[in-house]
Formats: sequence, structure tokens, C-alpha cells
Amino acid sequence: MITGFRCYKYYISIKLHFTKDNYNVFETRGNVKGSEQAFIARNDRYLFEKIARKHQTDRGVIKYFVANFSYGNDAVVYNEDSAEDNLLEWNRRRESLTRVFENDLNEVVLQKEKNNLSRKQIFEFNLDSYPLLLKMYIGKKVTIETMFLLNKLDGYLKLWHNSSMLLWEEERRRIEKCEGFVKFDAPKLSQIYSKFLGELD
Repeated sequence: MITGFRCYKYYISIKLHFTKDNYNVFETRGNVKGSEQAFIARNDRYLFEKIARKHQTDRGVIKYFVANFSYGNDAVVYNEDSAEDNLLEWNRRRESLTRVFENDLNEVVLQKEKNNLSRKQIFEFNLDSYPLLLKMYIGKKVTIETMFLLNKLDGYLKLWHNSSMLLWEEERRRIEKCEGFVKFDAPKLSQIYSKFLGELD
């Protein structure tokens, strides 16, 4: 069974991955500084030991932290109920990722038609408005998984990164940092994306 200290090191490395542009957990193999003696001196070490007991394996603990940091729950260690809810949602979306992607894109099309927007207004910033896609994501109408997959297919985040919208940077980073954690069937998703583009025209 995984130890509380090992769980703590996963917590630090995955937190760094999702909050720092210059840290990549895959490149560093999760290596972070920190001694077991320093961990034992922490007042909250029992929380990491509790997580380790509940999730038991390296894979289980990693998935627990990835689900929460990707969904923006920085208080993962201190709010067990919401952290477990995030893990359940993460697992649910993994099991039906194609359907989640397709449903999200259908909702984008509906909102485009409802608001009589151009295709450009879905993806691009302008002087007085955010893109529809970003508004829907912030409003939890589109999942982070769909935002990540759209970027893999379209590369829109590069344009958004250059928009200098500082309030957006944290969200952009979380979407990009899903790389390696969101596995997908590229040919199937490409078909769905092509259909989506056709419906936008």
C-alpha cells in the first residue's frame, strides 16, 4: 500500500504540473524536493495518510489528484467530499469521452444558433467580448476535456494565449496541462469535429 509521504510527493508534483508553466510531471517523472522528516513535521500529514489508505495504489492516488487539479480544486486535501465528487466525475467522463465531446459540441452549435453568432465569435477574442467557447467553459456548459480535445484538433489555445487576457491564463494552463492525462480515439474524435465544423457553416 502507498505511504502518506509518497502520496504527499504526488500531491506536490501534480499541483506543480497544473499550476506552473515550467514544470511538467512527465518530463520530471514527478521528482520534487522534500524529505520524509519534513513531511512528518507537517500538521496535515494525517490527511495524506488518509488519502493513501483510501486510494491504496500509485495509480489511484495520481488519478485522485489529477482529477481535482484539472477541475480547479486546489483544496483537494482539505475538502474530501468535493474531491471525491471530482474523482467520480473524472472517471465518468473517461468512460464516455466521445459522447461527452459530441454533446458539448452540439451545445456549442445550439448556443451559436440561439445567439445568432458567427463562427469567428465562437473561437476568437475581440475588443469587447470573449469567445463563446470560453464563456461556455467558464459557465460549465463545456467540459475541460472538450476544451483540451478541441485544442488538439484546432490549436485555438495558441491564439488565446496571445490575447494577453491575464484572467484567462490559469484556465489556459489547466487545459494545456491535461496533455498526457486525457486519452482519446483520434480518428473518431476527428469525425465528430468535422461534423461540428460543417454544422457551424
